[in-house]
Amino acid sequence: MATRKGRGPRGAKQGAVRRSRGDGANRAVRPTSGVSPLREQLASVSDPLALLEGLFLHSPVPYAIFDREGHCRLSNPAYRAMFGSVPPPEYSLFRDELVAKMGLDLLLHRAFEGETVQTPTIWYDVKELQHIEVTQAHRIAISCTCFPLACDAGEVQYIALAYKDVTAELMAREAEHLERRRLYQLLTKAPLAIDLLRGQDLRFEFASPLLKRLLGGRELVGRRLLDAVPDIAPDLVTLCLNVMKTGERVVAREYALTIDYAGKGHVETRYWNLSHEPLFDEQGRVDGIVTFAFEVTEQVLARHAVEHQQRWLEAVLDLMPMPVVMAEPNTGVITFSNDAADRLYGGPMPTNVSASEYGEIFHVTDMQGRRLGPELLPSARAARGERLDGMEVMWHTKAGQFVLSICSEVLPAMHGHPEVTLLPFLDITRLKSVEQRLQDAIRVRDEFLSVASHELKTPLTVLGLRLQSFARAALADPDSDWAQRHARDVEGMLRQVMRLADLVNGLLDVSRIGTGRLNLEYEQVDLRALVQEVAARFQPEAERAECDVEVSGTDVIVGAWDRMRLEQVVTNLVSNALKYGAGHPVRVHVEVEEGRARLRVRDEGIGISAEAQARIFHKFERAVSERNYGGLGLGLYVTRTLVEAMEGVIHVDSALGAGATFTVELPLCPSGPVAVAIKAIKELAS
Repeated sequence: MATRKGRGPRGAKQGAVRRSRGDGANRAVRPTSGVSPLREQLASVSDPLALLEGLFLHSPVPYAIFDREGHCRLSNPAYRAMFGSVPPPEYSLFRDELVAKMGLDLLLHRAFEGETVQTPTIWYDVKELQHIEVTQAHRIAISCTCFPLACDAGEVQYIALAYKDVTAELMAREAEHLERRRLYQLLTKAPLAIDLLRGQDLRFEFASPLLKRLLGGRELVGRRLLDAVPDIAPDLVTLCLNVMKTGERVVAREYALTIDYAGKGHVETRYWNLSHEPLFDEQGRVDGIVTFAFEVTEQVLARHAVEHQQRWLEAVLDLMPMPVVMAEPNTGVITFSNDAADRLYGGPMPTNVSASEYGEIFHVTDMQGRRLGPELLPSARAARGERLDGMEVMWHTKAGQFVLSICSEVLPAMHGHPEVTLLPFLDITRLKSVEQRLQDAIRVRDEFLSVASHELKTPLTVLGLRLQSFARAALADPDSDWAQRHARDVEGMLRQVMRLADLVNGLLDVSRIGTGRLNLEYEQVDLRALVQEVAARFQPEAERAECDVEVSGTDVIVGAWDRMRLEQVVTNLVSNALKYGAGHPVRVHVEVEEGRARLRVRDEGIGISAEAQARIFHKFERAVSERNYGGLGLGLYVTRTLVEAMEGVIHVDSALGAGATFTVELPLCPSGPVAVAIKAIKELAS
């Protein structure tokens, strides 16, 4: 079947034509009784050889004629167009490796024996031959009809091969086969359970390996659906029949299919996403259905678990006495409220309602009675990312008016739950009522202390002045009988009156602090000089306590302070040091650092425990027993209040048995309007 370009059939045919003409002429003049009808017809043609030559040359069917040695004797132009060249002289059908490989040589021998044979379709590429060398040829798919050419004596000397180019058809068939194979691989490898049912009896034509495994390896292909899976749900069969009837696609999500999957008597329920697609024949009629099934059991069970957990959590929250609300982050839309919150609302709280409507649904005011708009509601503020910590509001509901303390926390997404804003709140209505009553009681107490202090201050002042006059008289004439009999008593009474006056002054200061009537009068004060004055005044008391009061530090420290209140601060600290550090020196140090005056009062007395240090600056708090040390526990509270009023700070460093150091830091000049007023006074004075 090989060809060689350049050797056309022309030369070979001419010789054959010349021989045929002589034969034809002889047959024309000597017709015999056994002449075929074709020869008779050719005899009637003036030039039959030219007719046959034209037929051979112009036939669209590729032809080649081979002798018994397998050499090509004749080929037409259609042959050359098909193969790209003509067979070279050395080519032989019986040496053709491709012919031998495919067993076609046996068919060719049968043709030489007088039989017309048809070869199968084969791929033929001349360039693959070994016994000849051909470079210009096409690889084509062909099928051949081989028929014998017998001479007058009946002997077959030649065979003719009529070729048919089926390359396009074979390539299309192979492409279709490849697509089918790919489709088959896709259907068998896909993580889907796939089946194809044909006919009204729903007979399996295809079942994917996954489907077979899921059904316990049952035989499916070729069997009816109800025969192969007798325990299938009737509604699923009805669904498939409806698809066959209507030709419409049907999708079922999370379909619960309860069957014996393994075929071993163990029935279980699994969930599937099903897609039933109709198949149409050439006339557009539904003749089958393909089903794609994807198992979603794990996802469904996980969601059910989350839903159960959600319901369990909601049940737990409903049992809580504390009202709790959940809201969506960003939007502030309320998604859940427990029973306690619903009771305050007077019924089920509206959930999944647009947050823009909350201004009308919820009547919430601040503690001054101003109504809050939708953007200022606690749920909206928390949804914007603001962390609420004890936000107090008044909630007006059908059940009444409630004072609420609201907090917020953001729970991140976890265990299948989305992120949520949690708003627990406390109903502090009763606490607020109690607080108001307590504040009223404290106000009454402070007013009483203020009145009592003023009422006590006047007779104490008179009594003190009278005792001071007696003391001076005793000092003026210490040898008199009256001085010797009463001087010591007068001195003791004077100390008790002064102590009582200090207590009254402390109560008066507390009442002023509680009622907000503590006023400061700023002026230029030399802190070092003031400390020395206080230390000198405490000299008699220091001698009685066997203490030395030592003053050290910067010589002059001038700042703007309330002189009387600053003197009261120093007095309280030195008095405490003498009281709790008796028998040991008391050191008072003053200095200036970074624009602030610093006062340190150090004693070496009993010290203060760490627990007591956190409370000694509060009202009526003491670090020691009242039996051993007198006082109301107001001195350090008043001191702290006065220091803070002058924009300073006070703290203590101490340990039990190691003494205590109280440190006061004050700005040299106050800030704000007070500083402006002091500056104006200075300018006027200058």
